[in-house]
Amino acid sequence: MSATDTRQEVPATSADALLEALDEAERHDSEGCMVLRAVRDAAGAIVDFEWLWANPAATRALGQGADSLRGRRLREVSPDAGLGGRLEVLRQVVESGRPAADNFPEGDAWLLGTAVPLRDGVLLRVRDVTSALRVEEGLRDTLDWVRDVLESTPEAFFTADAEWRITYVNRQAAEITGRTQEQVFRRVLWQACPELIGTLFERELRRVAAEGSSTIFEVRTAPERWHEVHAWCSGQNVSVFSRDITGKKRAEAERDALLTREHSGRLEAEALVRERTEELVAARERLVQSEKLAMAGQLAEGVGHEINNPLSYVSGNLQFALEQLEQLHHVKDPQAGPLNEALEALREAREGAERIRVIVRDLQMFARADEPHLSPVDVHAALEFGLAMAMPHLRYRAEVVRRYAQVPTVMAHEARLGQVFLHLLVNAAQAIPEGDFNRHRVTLSSRVEGAWVVVEVADTGHGMTPEVAERAFEPFFTTRGVGEGSGLGLSTSLGMVRSMRGELTVTSTPGAGTTFRVRLPVTKALPDAVAKGALADVPARKRVLVVDDEPQLASLLRRLLGRHHEVVVTHSGREALALLERDADFDRVFCDLMMADVTGMDLHAELSARGPELLSRFVFMTGGAFTERARAFLQSVPLPRIEKPFDPGTLRALVEGAPPRARAVEPLARVAR
Repeated sequence: MSATDTRQEVPATSADALLEALDEAERHDSEGCMVLRAVRDAAGAIVDFEWLWANPAATRALGQGADSLRGRRLREVSPDAGLGGRLEVLRQVVESGRPAADNFPEGDAWLLGTAVPLRDGVLLRVRDVTSALRVEEGLRDTLDWVRDVLESTPEAFFTADAEWRITYVNRQAAEITGRTQEQVFRRVLWQACPELIGTLFERELRRVAAEGSSTIFEVRTAPERWHEVHAWCSGQNVSVFSRDITGKKRAEAERDALLTREHSGRLEAEALVRERTEELVAARERLVQSEKLAMAGQLAEGVGHEINNPLSYVSGNLQFALEQLEQLHHVKDPQAGPLNEALEALREAREGAERIRVIVRDLQMFARADEPHLSPVDVHAALEFGLAMAMPHLRYRAEVVRRYAQVPTVMAHEARLGQVFLHLLVNAAQAIPEGDFNRHRVTLSSRVEGAWVVVEVADTGHGMTPEVAERAFEPFFTTRGVGEGSGLGLSTSLGMVRSMRGELTVTSTPGAGTTFRVRLPVTKALPDAVAKGALADVPARKRVLVVDDEPQLASLLRRLLGRHHEVVVTHSGREALALLERDADFDRVFCDLMMADVTGMDLHAELSARGPELLSRFVFMTGGAFTERARAFLQSVPLPRIEKPFDPGTLRALVEGAPPRARAVEPLARVAR
């Protein structure tokens, strides 16, 4: 051995046996394995290593042939950047007797070398870890990238282990808690953030950890701040991701408020539609009823006109027969018994005719309900009309008490006033329960207050509260059930009374009853002689012209007036014009309004042009004005009129009250010339 080679001699036999054993064991191993012997200088220091043996995997890792390494020095084969640069590491292994491992590059690969001391050398194993190192490096890069992403994201993120120790927290999550990352990192979550204990946040995270599941929930992190939290379990760790949804919650709140307003508006619109629909249905029903009433009115007017003509001469002749027979009754006659029976029969017949007259008058009153003309009206007659129509409602509920005073006529519309009283009486009946007739009363009273006539309809029903009484005249307001009333009766009555320049008021006490009060302006009463049909003791003889196309009615007027006056009868307007052209000297002219050829209206128009002074002596007779022309005529012409059938006393009073003639009236022909 030379001075520079201080290698200790190893018995060849044992060394070869060891190498053979290694060769046998490591030949087919995928990891490289080699034996290096220390080369020392004269002083005994290790200056290099020499290859004694290497398996195929080791030679491939170093890029050498199978037998090219044996006997060669370490620095001759591998550069300093590779295994040759690990001389110091191998020296320490030999000198310290402790193994060592490190990575080093070898060509394009990275090798992991593990050296263990072996006699005066090392047993070195090498393994290619290029892929592992690249994966590790990529993992480090990925972790760095993930960390950068989590730190730069505007959302909060943290992780906690099985013991709830925070293993990662980004800056945004720390800011939500009002702490720094250093203050919460590696601390137990519930200790670092005690405000979370007992909240939904804690309950959900513990459930996720226990079930190994995931969840999404919303929490309020401040009075005006909301977060959506995603939590999931991965192994023993719980990861939490939190996103600020304050803007979304505000938008949802605004949307909900808008939807609430829209829903409220829709409900109001639906209620308004229902209300308008109900009003339209009620208006439609009123229109249908109005049309029915109009048709019934036209029928009633026509029927009344046709009945009134024969009824006039029936009732008039009955009255005439009674007057004649009563004169004979005062004369002593052995046949007085049969005469009395005849008189009684005639009186009963007259009462029946009077009942027919009242019925026809009521029908015609309905037919003329839409006429706006105001005239003197007897309020008691209007009350009796309303009472007759309302009796089916009152008969089994209350006793009707009349307390009428002597009152003048009022300026009103007879039909409308009757309808007003009918509404008030029906309202009174509906305020009184059935089955207690003896306890309840409906009182009708009248009185004069200055220039007004006051009529009161009082009942002893259940009354009204002040709130209900205040709204009693509102259209469509009613306290009755659905289908029992439209709430228009009192409002319609108020409108009718105001159209007659009157007032309608109500006073009521709950449980004690209600009083409706109608005030109407008075008018001058008719002269007693005309109103009562009083006859003068010695009537002056007058000339009377009767114009009517009903022969029986004309004969009746001749019979009633002929005893004291001269009566001339014509049966058409044309015949009357011809007569007046010859003789116009009449004190009173009774003219039928509706005739077949020339009507009373036509006769009036002709006389207005040819003999207007005659018109002051005209009295028109009508059994019912059922044409528009007739209605307009009666409203515009201020001449007196009488309704058929008429009272004989009224006829006589009109004749007696005829204006005096200052001079004889010339015939129409001479007036025309």
